[in-house]
Amino acid sequence: MKRLLDLMDQKNHFLEKFYTVNETHLEQFLRNRFEQINEFYDARENILEILKYIDQEIQVVSNATTEESMLGIQKLKECLSLKDTFVQKILEQDIDILSCIEAAKNSIIAELKEVRNGKKVISAYKVPVFKEALGEEEL
Repeated sequence: MKRLLDLMDQKNHFLEKFYTVNETHLEQFLRNRFEQINEFYDARENILEILKYIDQEIQVVSNATTEESMLGIQKLKECLSLKDTFVQKILEQDIDILSCIEAAKNSIIAELKEVRNGKKVISAYKVPVFKEALGEEEL
């Protein structure tokens, strides 16, 4: 049971790190600063890999655990409750992050459309090129 509780504590620790990474980068995204988006995704991916490993270990340990104590069960419930809290907060953050990215994408698309429309307007005002040879008196 102790190993299982230790793994749950580790899982919650890394969920908190995931939450912190999201929170830090969300502040940047809300200010339309996406320069570190690759580092953001890499950090999240690394934490997710650790969480995947911890989940596998929890599965192995929980299958092998037969002893149960009231204190251990209560601690496990607390760990699961904390995990659920972090997961819910992370989901809320992800929605905010995705909306920031979507807004930036829409802004870029609108800007590209404006540039394209501007090019069309400018091309309408081009000076015509005359192909006739100039006479001697015009030279």
